[in-house]
Amino acid sequence: MESMPESSGKLKEIVVIHLRKQIFEERGLRGGDRISERELSRVLGMSRAPIREALKELEEQGLIISEKYRGWFVADFREEEFFEINQIRSLLEYNLLETLIQRNALRTDELDHAQRLNDDLRSIVFSDIPSHEKARECAEKEILFHLFLDTLGTGHCFWTKKLLKNLTYQTQSALYRWQPREEQMKAAVESHDRLIQCLRKGDVEKLRAILFKRLEIGPGAIRERSHVPGDTSEILLKEEIS
Repeated sequence: MESMPESSGKLKEIVVIHLRKQIFEERGLRGGDRISERELSRVLGMSRAPIREALKELEEQGLIISEKYRGWFVADFREEEFFEINQIRSLLEYNLLETLIQRNALRTDELDHAQRLNDDLRSIVFSDIPSHEKARECAEKEILFHLFLDTLGTGHCFWTKKLLKNLTYQTQSALYRWQPREEQMKAAVESHDRLIQCLRKGDVEKLRAILFKRLEIGPGAIRERSHVPGDTSEILLKEEIS
């Protein structure tokens, strides 16, 4: 008996997974690179219909952009867009974590796991691996930490969590675009420790101070503090991603 052909939805998901892997894992696609529907059709052995559906889905997530008469391209986030994403994430994370504290919905085992994830990040920061590998691994661990943080409190804040999950892709792209330096990595680890302690103690005021710190800094402030026009590398993670 012949097997039934895969559904359009299944094929679309194959394309989505393939492109995310190219962007985030294999780094075969970088910001600004053009995506060829014809090449994807050849490589994946499928028609263009599910490929277009996948590209539209990734466009909605902000990972891919379409340009009239030119085609599809991997999004290349500008500095202003990076800060906008982090400001939105800050507000959403605060809404989530404040709600969970007020509803007493945080479990000790969940916070213990968050601490272990941060300890894994700390071990990478203080390792002797080459700096470029360290930056890449730290970026990946940073994402894993926030992905887990955004799942805390099962059954609460459905829409906040849904929006946070979508923003994860943009944040990941931005982290790969501006890889952190070692002092930024250390600052991120320390900030995570403070955040976890706030959650353990149910301290909403300190939680607000940590997360809303990101809202005070924009691209102009970055340039002013770094004293190098357009150089955001010195404090991106120190004050924005934590």
